Amino acid sequence: MRIVQVPVGSVRMPPKEGSAPLQVIFNISKQLAKIGHEVIILDRRYSKDDPAIEAIEELKIVRLTSAQVRIPGFSRTPPFIRFALAELNLLLFVLKVSRYLRKNSRNIDIIHFHLTSVGLILSILNRKLRRNMFYTSHVGHWALATKRLSILDRMYLFLDSYLMRRVARVIALNHSAKENFMSLGKVKAENIAVVPNGVDTEFFDPSINVEEAVKRYRLEGRSTVLFVGRLAKIKGVEYLVQGADIVVNDFGCKDTLFLLVGPLAFDAVEKPLNIEEVLGYIRHHQLESNIIFTGALSIEDVRALYVASEIFVLPSLVEGDPLVVMEAMASGKPIIGTKVGGIPEKVRDGWNGFLVDPADERQLADKIKYLIDNPEERKRMGANSRRYAEEEFDWKKVAERLSLVYQAR
Repeated sequence: MRIVQVPVGSVRMPPKEGSAPLQVIFNISKQLAKIGHEVIILDRRYSKDDPAIEAIEELKIVRLTSAQVRIPGFSRTPPFIRFALAELNLLLFVLKVSRYLRKNSRNIDIIHFHLTSVGLILSILNRKLRRNMFYTSHVGHWALATKRLSILDRMYLFLDSYLMRRVARVIALNHSAKENFMSLGKVKAENIAVVPNGVDTEFFDPSINVEEAVKRYRLEGRSTVLFVGRLAKIKGVEYLVQGADIVVNDFGCKDTLFLLVGPLAFDAVEKPLNIEEVLGYIRHHQLESNIIFTGALSIEDVRALYVASEIFVLPSLVEGDPLVVMEAMASGKPIIGTKVGGIPEKVRDGWNGFLVDPADERQLADKIKYLIDNPEERKRMGANSRRYAEEEFDWKKVAERLSLVYQAR
């Protein structure tokens, strides 16, 4: 089949880092190409030196020349201006994508996008191509009860469901999302297929050498608990910090280290963690030597920290289908995650980790303490995580499932 994948046109493909949808687009496209499909990712030309077509193994990246509006001192401008400018540049890119699709429509079987605004524009401008359009929703807010949503969130979900009802097929990342698409979004069950995100089980490998990471973060002789993700309110980081206080000061696990890896959230898109308030809490409870915020790290450094740590924790209040859980699983770690989004479909309570209620620091602390005290259980659960990742979530197997969905349209 001839498949076109559409990213956002603001981050160069292949992404060295970035949000989950970009990683999904590249990895799934690469594997679809390997199993025999003709796959193109449409991206922007970021400089005059960029080739019009770039080949990465069997995959092709077609770079479109699209205007990009820039303003001096962009990083110092108010968040709403940065957001508006990003949306304007997205619109300019998608208009170029639309022109490409119309020009090449006879040679395209599948058009797959992963962002609501991209899909809305393309489906409105190309009504005749809707029969070929697939949409993967990465919007974690579908997991929230309607009464907990802000007006802005409700509007966003309204647009998301509006798009879902106008494409050939919707890809849900887990069964919980599918149920919400049907009940809240009024999308027909037969138009929804469940295909989870995946993980590169060769790259995320428990056997890699992590001596450098152990030395850099002084992990030797310490029980290390790892979090990876954006520092946003919805990630539940404040509850992990409060749980760390219980583990260290109430349970007496003074040698435990909590590594929190990730950038501060973009406050025009989602509510960021109040970092000053959290740092004040850490100082007040004398946790400075037990909690480290690393900021954003390269994917190679994150890979090493997965392996160098003993426990991975994702205390999210809202989730879609988090890649970091599968990366930690592939790295052979026990997972402590909340009962939200796609996490319960990855974490089997008591088998490869534990599930806890969101916003409950005491449950987090209890499960962390249990795994610290029981190294054999950590080993057993970590081995189960690795096997589960290999058997169910390797990108090749996920691509094969998506290929069947494409062919059944």
